[in-house]
Amino acid sequence: MKKSNFLYSLVILLGVHFGSKAQHTVARQWNEVLLEGIRNDFARPTVHARNLFHISAAMYDCWAVFDPVANPYFLRREVSGYKIEYFGMPVPDNTEAAIEEAISYASYRLIKHRFEYSPDYEDAFQLADALMADLGYDTSVESEDYSTGSPATLGNYLADQIIKFGLQDGSNEIFDYDNFYYLPQNPSMVVSEPGSQNINDPNHWQPLSCLKTA
Repeated sequence: MKKSNFLYSLVILLGVHFGSKAQHTVARQWNEVLLEGIRNDFARPTVHARNLFHISAAMYDCWAVFDPVANPYFLRREVSGYKIEYFGMPVPDNTEAAIEEAISYASYRLIKHRFEYSPDYEDAFQLADALMADLGYDTSVESEDYSTGSPATLGNYLADQIIKFGLQDGSNEIFDYDNFYYLPQNPSMVVSEPGSQNINDPNHWQPLSCLKTA
């Protein structure tokens, strides 16, 4: 699937496809919880770009597997050497409800995993728990056996597979994204001090430090 087609389908998914609850789609409601998690985490643009993409792709897949034409991004595909198997599930009686349920469980599990060690994770977790309760979903459902036809198990399965994908994708998530390779060209800028402080190369990033100079 071409990248432009994927992004177009994702916009449609997030914006207009699903029935509205409280004037917002389920995808929109989970994006709000995700953004709250980002606000309460460390300022890590690349980490959160990854979180936004993975959770958005999970939402897309939860829609795509029920669409006769769309191709999922993760399910049934190999991404960067990691393949997520998917063997199908019974056609639900209410496709829209099944999509919303699968999206909710996938988003819930991924948010709980990705923000587990955030400094203020409680706020986002409370919102996630409250949204699940408001939508009428049981968070104690942890099965991943989607062959039963349960959309919740599909969401759980997809989230678990994306978590496993993320632990081997080269991001070093398991060690809090610690850098393996990049060496800054400039010394750290002490944020409490004025000026740019000894930039060696203005075309390169300068790390920030909260330490005070002597």
